[in-house]
Amino acid sequence: MSDHNTKSLGEAIKAFIDAMKWNDNFNQASIRSDWERIVGRDIAMHTTDIQFKEGVLTLSLNSAALRQELHMRRKNLLTHINEYFGSEVVKEIRVK
Repeated sequence: MSDHNTKSLGEAIKAFIDAMKWNDNFNQASIRSDWERIVGRDIAMHTTDIQFKEGVLTLSLNSAALRQELHMRRKNLLTHINEYFGSEVVKEIRVK
């Protein structure tokens, strides 16, 4: 058996997700489940909703002060999230 068609399980799963066009759903679920680990407990406690579609992450927060702070630090947060996932999952962040 030749090795040129061999893929790791991770590569095979990623290829399947890509083929099924499930990336947004998978990424949204991953961001939601890992949100506290990504941003810390304080921010996670004030996050009321997370939506992810076509590279755009929309966050709803119940704190006006935190909303303003995250709005100003969107680029840093974007970089941090993408570093966490090891790829450019999020292209834009919107804070509501």
